[in-house]
Amino acid sequence: MTMKTRLLLIALIPFFTVNNFAQTIWNGPTITFNKPNNADWTLQANQDRITSNVWITRKNTQGIFNINQELGYSSTSPMDTEWAFGTTSNLGSLTFASWVVTNANNPPGMVGLNMVVHLISEDIYIDIKFTYWSIGGLGGGGFSYERSTNSGLSIKDDALEKFSIVSNPNDQNIKLIIPSSVKSASVQIFNILGEEVYAVGAYLDPINVSTWAKGIYLIKLKSESISQTKKFIKN
Repeated sequence: MTMKTRLLLIALIPFFTVNNFAQTIWNGPTITFNKPNNADWTLQANQDRITSNVWITRKNTQGIFNINQELGYSSTSPMDTEWAFGTTSNLGSLTFASWVVTNANNPPGMVGLNMVVHLISEDIYIDIKFTYWSIGGLGGGGFSYERSTNSGLSIKDDALEKFSIVSNPNDQNIKLIIPSSVKSASVQIFNILGEEVYAVGAYLDPINVSTWAKGIYLIKLKSESISQTKKFIKN
């Protein structure tokens, strides 16, 4: 090999070098994550551990951050992510920026709008829509969103799709239909303000909701093999 050829190959190396992760669009089943007001953001239950690198949560004030890589919120949080309004179906036309720049420092304004979050290091694109954001000094840091998941979910994770809610016509009781593989699961229910209205360590019986106010509630079911939050509307 001549010196000229060797130098040419060295010059071409950057063009053939690839990242450890290939670009991926998550288009699997949509899940809901909810961090209640005043919940302890250091607990795993109040962190959306999307991947091993990105764990989204929020303290009692300010914005969201990646607790796996930073101690709290800053103007560049969540670290290792970038955001855009739109969906992954029109990914090529989106312009990405930091979370705070994208929402123009107005988090309540993004509620109900389609967004895409890009996990930079892993090059993963996820459809996401915020459904709740607590505001004010005493808001408690609550927020919730719906996001897409990895379409290559394991069989164990696929059990999430079998958790369902059944209510009777006059909304006196609701019943949770849980996969038969789940032996015991704790249940927490929060109102739209992030306040816990019901909790039980092991779900067995229908839940009486006859005295609850009309509105939207978030039901969080958790065990060793299942962890999911679903929405229930009390009529």
